[in-house]
Amino acid sequence: MARELDVSRSQIIRDLLDRAAGEYKRLLQVAYKARNKNNLLLKMAGFAKSPTGKVAENIDEIYIRD
Repeated sequence: MARELDVSRSQIIRDLLDRAAGEYKRLLQVAYKARNKNNLLLKMAGFAKSPTGKVAENIDEIYIRD
C-alpha cells in the first residue's frame, strides 16, 4: 500500500492512528453528554439566577465584612 500511494509506512500508521483517535474522541464526547444529561447536580446548577450576575462577588463581600 505504501508503494502504491507513494507514502511511507510510518505516515500510513500515523494517519490510521489519527483517524482512530478521532473516532474514540467522538465516542467519548457522546458518552460524556449522555452521562451529564442524567446528572442531577448538573441539572440543578444554574437554577437560580442572580439579578446582577455577580453572585460570587457578593458572597466574597459578605465574608470580608464578617
